[in-house]
Amino acid sequence: MQTLFKQQSHTLSGGSVLSGVTEQPLTLKVVSGRVWVTFEGQPEDHWLHAGRSLALLPGRVVVVEADPGNSRITLSGQPQRGTAGLLRILLARLRGPGFHPATSVS
Repeated sequence: MQTLFKQQSHTLSGGSVLSGVTEQPLTLKVVSGRVWVTFEGQPEDHWLHAGRSLALLPGRVVVVEADPGNSRITLSGQPQRGTAGLLRILLARLRGPGFHPATSVS
């Protein structure tokens, strides 16, 4: 297993897995191929194909696995500035691992 969130772009061969904990809000976008995404403690999994995105909230363990073919994903940060940004981060942490709204971004 590799550590996710250290790079902005990842190319995954079929069956490869990335995992990590988000430190800030991120958007995962599938550039090519198809990936399976799951969050620790969340019952729903997500299958994303090229062109689809998924919002990743801070403090969550995320696992991404490439479908049998090769896949490429990008991770982009969502800068959190000022009081509103700090409140969003605090609220996400207070909600803890038991609260996981599935948020898709296209």
